[in-house]
Amino acid sequence: MSDAASNAPVTFRPIRGEKDAVILEAVHQRCKGADRVDPLSSAESLPSRDLLRSSIARAFALGEQSRWTVAEVGEDVAGYSRIACWPERDGTSVYLTLGWVVPEWRGRGIATAMLRRAEDHIRKLAAAEHPGEKAEFAANASSTEKEATELLLHEGYRAAYAVLEMRLDLSTLAGAPAPTLPLGVRLRPVSPEHIMPIARCVGDAYRGEYEAGRYDSSSTPEEFSAELREPKHDPTLWKVAWEGDHVVGQVLSVVERGRAEVFEVSVRPGWRRRGLGRALLALALQEIRARGLAEIRLHTRDDFPTRAKDLYAEVGFRVLKEFPRYRKPLQGVSRRTR
Repeated sequence: MSDAASNAPVTFRPIRGEKDAVILEAVHQRCKGADRVDPLSSAESLPSRDLLRSSIARAFALGEQSRWTVAEVGEDVAGYSRIACWPERDGTSVYLTLGWVVPEWRGRGIATAMLRRAEDHIRKLAAAEHPGEKAEFAANASSTEKEATELLLHEGYRAAYAVLEMRLDLSTLAGAPAPTLPLGVRLRPVSPEHIMPIARCVGDAYRGEYEAGRYDSSSTPEEFSAELREPKHDPTLWKVAWEGDHVVGQVLSVVERGRAEVFEVSVRPGWRRRGLGRALLALALQEIRARGLAEIRLHTRDDFPTRAKDLYAEVGFRVLKEFPRYRKPLQGVSRRTR
């Protein structure tokens, strides 16, 4: 960069409209090498221009454009941040800050300034939207985002749990024995009227799995069934187990970006510890391999009570990357001094 550019002041502005999708896409492209972003990941992504454009349009439609901040140094876009919010079942309103600074402008305090600006804005949002209620800051940094991790720890964030991304080379399944379903269970081809019973089974599988609802942001069956009807889902890939007229377990897979992903694995509590989850997963992996895919990904929480990560490891999945999820109370935490 030129001396003039390196000495230019940093300025911050809100997004201006869908035309900003071009520059925000460029920020992600400039960051991907330094942060070792995996384009095939099931837990992180490189958002496309179209996705960014639709996200910006939605922000303006909801009047939430102030939740986006663009950092500029002279005529260059140095980075941007955005704020998202959701409720958890223990009554906590979670305000997540996501931010990116391009490698050329790191080390100038831009990421710190963006994070602190976002926190100031979140305090105002929480006071207006959830007065007197429990609220919490959240931020994400993967195990390969070293600078972001250092910043979050310095600013008082602590890892609450971690998401693990795992990968399986499908060629290792050659010659594997055919899985056997437990007695009393059978598979059915999935038809549209089965999607809501599947969504209800998934909801039942997760109910009560989080202590006092902490860190639980599970969708309702209605929300999940709507998600399962999105175009990326192909029910012919799904393996759904029935006992009579009741769904008791499912493994739902998707194929996109040249690889497969295990999107959902769950078993109704009364059917656990009978080998049902393992059998359904094995059948799903065989289906994916038969369609000519070379690898499959999934992500799971490291602390999930069902120990799902152990099942995945036993069938051959290996951890690729960790994605710690950081939290910080809105009040009562001071920044560390260096």
